[in-house]
Amino acid sequence: MNIPNVLTVIRFLLVPAFVYAYLFSGSMTAAVVILAVSGLTDVLDGYIARKYHMITKWGTVFDPIADKLTQITTAFCIAYGGVNVMWFAFALLLAKELVMVLGGIKLYKKGDVVVSANWYGKAATLLFYLVFFALMLFRDTMSDYAQGFLIIAASALSVFALARYVVIFLGMRKKLF
Repeated sequence: MNIPNVLTVIRFLLVPAFVYAYLFSGSMTAAVVILAVSGLTDVLDGYIARKYHMITKWGTVFDPIADKLTQITTAFCIAYGGVNVMWFAFALLLAKELVMVLGGIKLYKKGDVVVSANWYGKAATLLFYLVFFALMLFRDTMSDYAQGFLIIAASALSVFALARYVVIFLGMRKKLF
């Protein structure tokens, strides 16, 4: 297992640590630090994999799963913590990822094809991370309107990313089926 894949495994391990910190420890600082470390390891594993030609099929599959598990878990924790409009984003992220996983499995089974992240998927992920940090750090000083606006903006970009991936899926599906 190479360094980028180890970093991906670390991100998987950070998910329950985040849940514990956010929901049970009462330390928002710990939750923020864990989420920041998770985001940093995501950036590092992608950078190292590309720069040093360490891209693997395992990493191509499990890196985005770690990202999405982190996003879905964070959205759940924030919603459960009282940001009610986050339930919308949680449901959207869950549905989007289910569609993406099912489509990805179908492509992989038919043609051993793995769809990698594109700029719009990365932008949606980044925006959700920024929203998560804003809500975790500044929720008490933000209006409900501002919270809702941020969540809806991130959700809209996520829907756009899904639409673009569906177009890619349909194009690949035509070639494979």
